[in-house]
Amino acid sequence: MTFNKLGIIGLAVVLVSGCAAQRELAEGGFDYLEVEDRGQLTFPDDLEARQQRAQFQIPPLSDQQRGGSLGEAVSVRSPAQVLSLAPGSRVDEATRESRIAFDAVEGISDLPSWVWDAVEEVVAETGAQIIERDSERLIVTAPYRIEQYSQRRGGFFSLFSRERIRFSSEQALRIEMQAASHRRSAALDVTATDIRWLRNGQAVSRENVPVMLQRDLEVGFLNQVSQRLARSYEGERLQAAQLGIDLRRGENADANAAFIIDSSFTVAWALMPGVFERAGFAIDDLNQSEGTYYTSYEPGGKRSIFRRLAFWSRAQEGDLPLDRGTEVVFTVDERDGVTYIVAQIDDEPVSAEQLDAWFPVFARAFRDSDD
Repeated sequence: MTFNKLGIIGLAVVLVSGCAAQRELAEGGFDYLEVEDRGQLTFPDDLEARQQRAQFQIPPLSDQQRGGSLGEAVSVRSPAQVLSLAPGSRVDEATRESRIAFDAVEGISDLPSWVWDAVEEVVAETGAQIIERDSERLIVTAPYRIEQYSQRRGGFFSLFSRERIRFSSEQALRIEMQAASHRRSAALDVTATDIRWLRNGQAVSRENVPVMLQRDLEVGFLNQVSQRLARSYEGERLQAAQLGIDLRRGENADANAAFIIDSSFTVAWALMPGVFERAGFAIDDLNQSEGTYYTSYEPGGKRSIFRRLAFWSRAQEGDLPLDRGTEVVFTVDERDGVTYIVAQIDDEPVSAEQLDAWFPVFARAFRDSDD
């Protein structure tokens, strides 16, 4: 392959990557922007005009629509959706408002307080100044900025330049919560106001503001709250469940030696990464649908290539009678509320004698995994 061909291919790759960076923007021809508005269709007096069907009538554009984004300024992203990530949360798909509702779930004694604490934490992370506050009812922020994305400048010479155009938004948020008197349900609404779209720190004209920006800002905040509540709830459940769990040795239904815990698959699956780390294993891959962790024995963590070449440096020894780098597959399986964890080396289940030797290390790692 000649140098010219290599250059052409390289240039094509750069151009394609440049297009990928602007996936949010419309592409193609925009000849429709040059079409003149010819007004209403008129008929000669001697010609009988049939009544148009409603579905074929083109409604007139409002002034707001005429001043909206056109051509390359039109975002082609799908509208942002409020996600019901938190337990007990629900979204009314029929409404266009940015709202999420919550119902009480097991383990949450005061739902409004739980939700509002998450709201306060997310607002604090934005760094926005709060100019109005009513506990568990209202928060209004002063305008603050969010860095949205950046893209390379257009033109041939920009292909070889690292200079990028940075886009950000400036907005204020009004967050309102309505809670029932029995405190077992609540609804959270968010409204973004005073919105500006900034290009390298300078506000752009209204027609260049992304069409769905307000919706994106509102939904983004709600989803952050929902995600925080989900993490908080699962973390507390996991910690509470672990307090009453003990690890023991036994056999599974196939008579293979196994570690056993009296808990569900969900709890066991979430606990094991911490247990593996403390026992000296590194997770190389996993498949939750099959309940499988693919690990290698790496006490002290995996060594870089330079540390491996340093033969004069003694490798950290682990507590298990295993060679560093030994690949071990752990299978997690639940039967009747009891979870069995079987280890395999070279597709063969670890023997009862081997697992007995491992047990003190895993029992200690299991006890310490809630720290």
